[in-house]
Amino acid sequence: MPEWYGKFIVACFIAVVFCSCASVKPYQRAYLNDPEMQPDTGPEAQFETYYESIREGSSTAGGGKATDGCGCK
Repeated sequence: MPEWYGKFIVACFIAVVFCSCASVKPYQRAYLNDPEMQPDTGPEAQFETYYESIREGSSTAGGGKATDGCGCK
């Protein structure tokens, strides 16, 4: 194993640790709580969940009624 390999692994680990979390200032929380930032639950998202359940043949993590994989509800 090359000498630089261990240093490279340590450098990657440190980069991931420092980039994984970010502090949020109080005035920035208003932007994070904006409805635009929430996961979509509109008709497009419901159709996508329905389509994925048909394609996968099982219920998705989104929950809801499971289909038999044929497109029937």
